[in-house]
Amino acid sequence: MLAEWRTRWGLHTADSLRIRAQEIGASSYLIERVLPARSVSILLGDSGLGKSPWVYQAGMCVAAGIPFLGLETLKGAVVIADFENGIGDMCELTERISRYLRLPAPPEELYLWSLNDCTPQYGKLGHTLHEMLREVRPALAIVDSLGSYAPEAEEKNSAATRLLKEFRSVGRECGTATMFVHHRRKQPRKAEESAGPLESCYNLRRWFQDARGASALINGTDIRLGVDGPDLSVLAKDEVALVLRGFGRVRGEIGPMYLARDLDENGDPRGYRRLTGSKLLFDVHQEKTYDYLPKDFTFKLAVATYGKADQPTANFLQRCIAVGLLRKPGRNQYQKILPATLDGRAHGE
Repeated sequence: MLAEWRTRWGLHTADSLRIRAQEIGASSYLIERVLPARSVSILLGDSGLGKSPWVYQAGMCVAAGIPFLGLETLKGAVVIADFENGIGDMCELTERISRYLRLPAPPEELYLWSLNDCTPQYGKLGHTLHEMLREVRPALAIVDSLGSYAPEAEEKNSAATRLLKEFRSVGRECGTATMFVHHRRKQPRKAEESAGPLESCYNLRRWFQDARGASALINGTDIRLGVDGPDLSVLAKDEVALVLRGFGRVRGEIGPMYLARDLDENGDPRGYRRLTGSKLLFDVHQEKTYDYLPKDFTFKLAVATYGKADQPTANFLQRCIAVGLLRKPGRNQYQKILPATLDGRAHGE
């Protein structure tokens, strides 16, 4: 009966569901610990922060199959549908980032589309973004920005829900993960009325509730990523250009990750690099504790080294994991991540 139900209804047991997830790659990541395959995600941030260069660099790394900000990627075709930048700006972005990533040329499986230079048929029956994605079948589609692509989705939850449902159908049919670039609404002048900086806000979900438009754009996506400037109430952050932080529907919190923006000889931005090292803890006692710990250690040793009770030590270790200083390979096992493994660009000069 189960085989019949599975064929007719798509009904699974826990075991058959796990096998199905493995078959279609639903458990894999396009970008390690950040962007799952076949997911629908949103990247949220204020205008002018540098979201477009960030998504272009992410897309190019996936298309080339090279690490993005030191995170492993799953190589696949990428479509960037740009509803805001002109084709001259798009050329400049791809060429500049290619040089930064030490690629001989932009990846062959990177496909670029611009609203400013599309065919006259675009938007008519059979010539929508959905049809284009169904034909190309990319591993990743980036829509920059959501408001320019589907302004009605900002106005009504029903339109936003319908939009997300359409892109889930593309993911189901083509194995495509979609990332929407979106803006936050204008923030209140009074500090007590704001969620505060992304990096240090206590209620992360409240920060994302300040997205422009319908709440379904946040509630209905699998992965919510935010970019913001650093919290300048903490010193020693002069190199930090962006803070990336977010959470998944089931997968928990992502980041924070601290990103530097590298510049060329003319002072123009080239690309993003993930900052590493114990300085990211921005706490002298925690920095010294991390530096003193051996490469592999247990929780008991961490408690003894940190000199505080279990819960503060657990919080310290979780902070180290969040900023990419530690990994937890097994129960009661911790391992330092060496800075050399976190280089944000391709290997070799």
